[in-house]
Amino acid sequence: MNIQMMDGLLGASSNIKLSDTPMSVYRQASAEGDTEKMKRALGYTGECTEKAVKYQEKLDKGMKAEAKAEKEKAELEREAAIEKRREERKRAEEGAESGRPQETDLVQISEAAKAALKNNKPAETAEPIDSEPVTYTPAGEIAAAPVEAEPTVSFTA
Repeated sequence: MNIQMMDGLLGASSNIKLSDTPMSVYRQASAEGDTEKMKRALGYTGECTEKAVKYQEKLDKGMKAEAKAEKEKAELEREAAIEKRREERKRAEEGAESGRPQETDLVQISEAAKAALKNNKPAETAEPIDSEPVTYTPAGEIAAAPVEAEPTVSFTA
């Protein structure tokens, strides 16, 4: 919000509120039938509303200026983002030209590590054990495997 907008909002609001007083005088004079007093009250009310209209115009100018400034700011940010992307692309192309693909790590293994790898044989895999499943008690001891009985089916009629 710029200064023109604030000034326009405050001026229009205060002048509209100020016009309430002469309008109430106008209503009172209308009830009394005093036409001269009504004319004066309407004159004051007209002045206040004219000032409010001028402040509204000032507010509109301020809003246009703010919109223009925001548009320019957005354009500058967009241009900066484009320039940043160009620079990144340029760096990426320079990195790719050096013979190494971009976004890769270079690992160097020392001679001692290479020798250790040659001397170290791969671990042999153990054969799977074919045994019966074991059940443990809550105390951690091996419990006897439950004897599985033949399933029986009974029908009653």
